[in-house]
Parts: sequence; C-alpha cells; structure tokens
Amino acid sequence: MNYRLRTLGHPDLQPHDYERSSLLSFAEKLTRPLMLVHGLADDNVAPAHTLRLSAELLAAGRPHRVLLLPAVGHLVTGEGVADTLLQLELDFLKSSLGA
Repeated sequence: MNYRLRTLGHPDLQPHDYERSSLLSFAEKLTRPLMLVHGLADDNVAPAHTLRLSAELLAAGRPHRVLLLPAVGHLVTGEGVADTLLQLELDFLKSSLGA
C-alpha cells in the first residue's frame, strides 16, 4: 500500500483530502524560483506527480527548474550522485538569492 493511501485513504472515497493536500492549486501563487528534484526510480512518489506540478507552474508562468535523476529512488544516495545534487542545489540557491 502506498503512502498516500495509508494517510489519506482511497482517492475515490476521500477526494477532498487529496484535493486539500495537493500543491497544484498553489502553483499560480508561487513568487520565488523553485527547483523540483525527482528520482525516476522512486517507488514512493510517482514522477508523473512532479511533472504535473511542473506543468501547472509552467501554465502559471512561474519560475522553476526540474531535475530528473535516472536510476535514483526516493532517497538520493550514492557517491557521485548525492554530492553532485548538493552542488546543483547550492548553485540554484545562490542564483535564486542573488548571492
């Protein structure tokens, strides 16, 4: 059973809970740049969810970046991947904050 079903119940039976917990309705309210990072081998959160949020942000004209990590799961580990990701995140923060 996946995490959302355990915490929110079945989407057909609890649609309001899913709507309430969704970030999609907040996409147009974003005021700062956002970096979405998603491992494509994630078995906890489907990559389609990140892509859907990116589509909403794009439609709303909100600044964001998407970084998809092939062969990476929900937890980023592994030498060469984790350290590179940290550097990319640091670079994003510096550029977003004008540092």
